[in-house]
Amino acid sequence: MAEPERGTTEEGSPTSLRETEPDEETIQGYPCGSCGASLQFAPGTSKMRCPYCGTENQIEVELTEIEEHDLEELPLSPAIRDKGMGVEQRSFKCDSCGAVQAVEPSAIAIECVYCGSEAIMETPSNPNLIRPASLVPFAFGVESAQVKYRQWLGAWWRRLISPGALKSQAAITKIRGIYTPFFTFDAQAESDWSGLRGDYYYVTVGSGQNRRQVRKVRWTYRSGHHSHFYDDVLAYASRGLPESTVNKVMPFNTKRLVPFSGEFLAGFAAEEYTLDPETLWASARDSMKSAEWHACRRALGGDTYRNLRVHTQLQKPTWKHILLPIYMANYLYGARQYHFLVNGQSGEVQGTAPVSWAKVAAIAGSVVAAVVVVARLMGLF
Repeated sequence: MAEPERGTTEEGSPTSLRETEPDEETIQGYPCGSCGASLQFAPGTSKMRCPYCGTENQIEVELTEIEEHDLEELPLSPAIRDKGMGVEQRSFKCDSCGAVQAVEPSAIAIECVYCGSEAIMETPSNPNLIRPASLVPFAFGVESAQVKYRQWLGAWWRRLISPGALKSQAAITKIRGIYTPFFTFDAQAESDWSGLRGDYYYVTVGSGQNRRQVRKVRWTYRSGHHSHFYDDVLAYASRGLPESTVNKVMPFNTKRLVPFSGEFLAGFAAEEYTLDPETLWASARDSMKSAEWHACRRALGGDTYRNLRVHTQLQKPTWKHILLPIYMANYLYGARQYHFLVNGQSGEVQGTAPVSWAKVAAIAGSVVAAVVVVARLMGLF
């Protein structure tokens, strides 16, 4: 098998990490039994593959249930749970966005995978980092992610409104795969609710030319109970990207989680969580309570409502720390940073791109002109 060019993946795409030559002094992690190079996880499989000779090793995955931890354990977890990623890695912190990424010892991080900044410094790993319990492996390789990126960038409607130089500038952007940190939370919600349901009805008032329909509201007191089990509510645990950006590539199928193994990380970057897990629980709790309020509002029914009161108890909350796969690219256009993400499990694509307001104005002008022509042909004016 031909040796790939240095600085590219097996599929020929640029990487964010410069790999060293596979000699005896630099081989660490998972050495190939045939040539001694470092094995890498092969997306879409349960195997590790050598990028130099093609040798494959099966990853032994334990068929065990993914453990959930009681919420009371969360403050104590750094003392009672395994810590770190469980494999030899180096950590680098970005001074621009604050993300902390973990990479293989034989790689040199040259830029942040989140924001593209080169202001990235090696830093000691957080000694209290809770080890991920499980992860969702990448389902496809970076080459497929590049195809999705080009399709997204070349969509006809985007070409209509994007600056002319966008495609040539953004096409050279590096796409990187990174395991991103999340916490999941489960809880059984029990909600008692009460409120006034309002149903519209109409009456006829007045006479003659003043005869008209007037809307009124019939109010009815209602109460009830709502139960729901919230399973794997995801909380993004990084400062690398805005949460709203990450939410756009949701959902992930957490039923496909596998027990954590460092072998799945080989060849990819992984980020350490930088947000406090207890703060993440507070956010997930608020999300559950908000969902309960809306569920109770639907149960109340009616066209409108008054004095809706919802009392929710979240019973037996549990949590776990997981890693989820995302391919990402970032590029500068002008002075602004734009992001492109691909869900590494489902292939969902989301991103942001600059808009040429001159093109938008030209399109709007053309539409107005076309409407005027049609109106004149129809004799409207």
